[in-house]
Amino acid sequence: MEFGEPVNVPVAASAELKEWKLRAEILEVGFKGPIKVSRGKALISAPHWKKGEDVNDVWTDARKMGLPQEAGYSKKAAAMLIEGAAGSVKDVEVKIHVLEAENVSGEGDLLGRLGDLEITAKIPLGAGEHTVTAQLKKLPEKISWYRSSIAWEVSFAEPGGCIVLGGTDVEVFFIPAVPIIPFTSHVWAEALRFLCNRIGVVGLKTPKEVCEKIARYCHTGHGLEYDTLQGAPHYGDPNAREFQLNDYMKGEDPECCCYDQASAVQVFAAALGVNSQWLFLNPFGFIHTTNLVGVGACNNPFYRSNGSDKVVLPRDPKRTSFGNHAFVGMNSKILDACAGPQVGTETLQEYIDSSIDPDPALYPMIGERPGMASDIAVFPPVTSLV
Repeated sequence: MEFGEPVNVPVAASAELKEWKLRAEILEVGFKGPIKVSRGKALISAPHWKKGEDVNDVWTDARKMGLPQEAGYSKKAAAMLIEGAAGSVKDVEVKIHVLEAENVSGEGDLLGRLGDLEITAKIPLGAGEHTVTAQLKKLPEKISWYRSSIAWEVSFAEPGGCIVLGGTDVEVFFIPAVPIIPFTSHVWAEALRFLCNRIGVVGLKTPKEVCEKIARYCHTGHGLEYDTLQGAPHYGDPNAREFQLNDYMKGEDPECCCYDQASAVQVFAAALGVNSQWLFLNPFGFIHTTNLVGVGACNNPFYRSNGSDKVVLPRDPKRTSFGNHAFVGMNSKILDACAGPQVGTETLQEYIDSSIDPDPALYPMIGERPGMASDIAVFPPVTSLV
């Protein structure tokens, strides 16, 4: 980056009127805190910007995900916690090189501006390299995503002046909690970008807001269609607790099932530190007419298997049912990105009542019956991402 240039060149207010000279440059910038971020599944280490390194990330998968390929992404993306989150810190480590200091001494005030954020620190004005722990004056209060250049300057009171140091390109996410399984070791920068851009979580804060947004997007905004032939998983093995997140974000397979959708909701929420449960109801039963993902109004989810229609009469012999069904629970409310969508407004029993057709005439086999709350099983969270 360029050396500092004076904004103005005052002279010392003394009898000798000595001119001052100060030249400096930023060498490194690193965001502190408990969140580890990865890119291409490789852990990113601080600093998040370093002089001489090209951090511009031309993300080739972005277009497949419906995102711009070049949009200020960084190979060294960072993530911090929002204001009030447990474990949040405001520390930003900055290494500065004072190249020349003439008739300037003591400490100066370092200021970095990143959008509406300000980063401040006191720095020594003596020649040499100095590493300081700067502070964000105020953390964002809601989920935020910054991908821009921090504009730096140094000012000083004696003899009085200011120089600009140029910019350092960064990408920083501010999220409401430390990511959880499957992101305990590191959260994917790609997943955070997808959440911020495609799903639209920027400006949200609470788990309820986040989960509602995710469930609505996965159901309505992602463009997948329910597998009405077999209802088979298309994005990983639910029994192995595996999910093909990268393929899901790209929509590599146009079809999905309830297992895929439950995994997607839980994994995206986990990237923002929101805890949820992967729930499995077996048996489930015949469904009331609902908005089935990518299909629309439907009470006959496997109509392609027998050449019938999406919506049939309640006791039509060709009417098909869900043998079982997966969905997500969060704070005792239900999220379902397969049918509905359900966005956290109903309890489990309310969800069962609104989703399953209880007509006994539909369950003629001995022992066959619709699902009940007592049948619910809680599966471990997705642990393997591919």
